[in-house]
Amino acid sequence: MFDVFNGYLKKFEVDAQVEKWVIVAFEEDGKKHLSNPIHLKHKSKPTEYLPQNISIDTSLGMPVFIWEDGLYDDTKIYFQVVSDAQDDLLSGTYTFERMFTYYELGNVVLNITKNAPPSLMNNTDYSFTLRGVSEDNWVNQFSAVDFEFK
Repeated sequence: MFDVFNGYLKKFEVDAQVEKWVIVAFEEDGKKHLSNPIHLKHKSKPTEYLPQNISIDTSLGMPVFIWEDGLYDDTKIYFQVVSDAQDDLLSGTYTFERMFTYYELGNVVLNITKNAPPSLMNNTDYSFTLRGVSEDNWVNQFSAVDFEFK
């Protein structure tokens, strides 16, 4: 298990020789957690790394992130994170649409942000990380791009 976004999230890696279904189980603060089933498709459908598929518009205030899918057409939900230069998570949200405006929740279907996110500061560096997830919880695409808020 590895920390992601300075421990805000955890990453589990599985050394699987064959494709299979898995459930991640872990304990936190004395409570057991089970993930939804995940279909590992690392051989037949490897995760695409697509930083070039994201456009960021900061001309109207808070940044608007727009992205395209890659080769796979079965992405059902998108997980997006805005983080600061120290890799601290500022917002973590899920949408069904290929667009997210920081920090508007109109198209957000799940918000994992614990506290109200801070306003972005002018002339400051941030990152946008995106995961496109299929119905069987496989990450079809991963994208990460740095941007300066102006």
